[in-house]
Amino acid sequence: MTHPVFHLIDGQAVAGSGEPVEMVEPATGATVGQFAAATASEVGQAVVAARRSFEAGVWSRRPWRERQAVLRRIAAAIRGAAAELAAIQVRETGLLPDKVRGHVVASAGWFDHFADYLSTECGEYFPQLDDYTTFVRREPVGVCALFAPWNQPTGLTTIKLAPALAAGNSVVLKPSELVPQLSCALVELIRGAGLPDGVFNCVNGPGATTGAALAGAAVDAIAFTGGSQGGRAVALAAAQRHVPVMLELGGKSATVVFADADLPAAVEGAIQAIYSNNGEACLAGSRILVEEGCAEDFLAAFRTRAEAFRAGPPGEPGVELGPMISAAHRGRVESFFASAAADGDRLVCGGAPAGGAGFFVPATAYLVNGPGSRLWREEVFGPVAAIATFRDEAEAVAMANDSDFGLVGYVWTRDTGRALRMGNAIRAGQVLVNTTIRRELNSPFGGYKGSGLGREGGRYSWEHFTEAKAVLISHG
Repeated sequence: MTHPVFHLIDGQAVAGSGEPVEMVEPATGATVGQFAAATASEVGQAVVAARRSFEAGVWSRRPWRERQAVLRRIAAAIRGAAAELAAIQVRETGLLPDKVRGHVVASAGWFDHFADYLSTECGEYFPQLDDYTTFVRREPVGVCALFAPWNQPTGLTTIKLAPALAAGNSVVLKPSELVPQLSCALVELIRGAGLPDGVFNCVNGPGATTGAALAGAAVDAIAFTGGSQGGRAVALAAAQRHVPVMLELGGKSATVVFADADLPAAVEGAIQAIYSNNGEACLAGSRILVEEGCAEDFLAAFRTRAEAFRAGPPGEPGVELGPMISAAHRGRVESFFASAAADGDRLVCGGAPAGGAGFFVPATAYLVNGPGSRLWREEVFGPVAAIATFRDEAEAVAMANDSDFGLVGYVWTRDTGRALRMGNAIRAGQVLVNTTIRRELNSPFGGYKGSGLGREGGRYSWEHFTEAKAVLISHG
């Protein structure tokens, strides 16, 4: 059963009048409907509505306790509709139900987190100038444009939306056109929680049209999660107006396994880091670095575990790997099979196109021929791992940092000193030792180099969605 698709502009559901966008289920390849994208004019209307509501102060000047109550209601509404949201997300993304349920629950948690933040947020006081006192307070930045991706749509929407609304901003959300039904189901829940008209708007459509119109609109801040190409376009548009932009982009994260690691745990950790979320994750541990002393045992265990991964429709018993999001994306992921062969990489497991209905790709891994391999350098965003060996800690650090990206690093070792050294040496926004990904809501999330600009989470999000104002008072 499909969910109605619409755009939300100034409190009203709008059908849209732009180009038609097909809705396709990844597990079957079937087209289940279409919707009309938001045009540049409709994006402009949404931005004007957001600006009007912000300047009127209907939300930006609302007492913090009232904003907090709305955030609590949004969190409760998401939890109450978790089963429906999860079902729609499984259908639209092909992600596995157990993973999706966690994403939905976590998305509610962001609203509660920033509702709590409102009761502790404070300013600063500087008495260092004689006969003057300076107070610093943070104010909402204004109208925020939020861009959310398709690979974890609930969590990566709410990590932006919750702090932006908590701070008192008005927003225009541009979700991925590949998950329109889920986006609209989420919009309906948020809309019903008591936000004034115009404070929360949503426009959907392709990045090249709808997204470009929003990135170039008269907004005051932008937060974007997505691919490097889209992030570059958004950053260029923002630079034309000196608009602050937060970018959470791609990754080519290293999983580093030392010979002293708990080998079964390290194998399972490496497996989950690359194949979880169907491999469609910016934080995927897609480069696996194994110390020579344990490489043979690691590869044998990894191959056995990966070959047991069953790809199939989400929800079927025993399925651990769902389909790619689209036929085009499956084609790009499978293109790495040919380039790996051309580069002289050695197949460890998988590597054959799945064929049939749906956009499936098997769990695949290659032992790469060298650092020049395309598979070693480029983000795949699918269930394909690149494996290499190293001799010692220094070489492991050099290999891990030899990347255009720097989002996450994973380290497996029993040596506490080595864990601390690797945590300091790896050039990534987050380093996890003896664990797969965990999210501490107060900590920063983001990356070095090509993985983006800025950080999300806790006060790091708060600083992006607010302006610092200094008020100096003479009392001499």
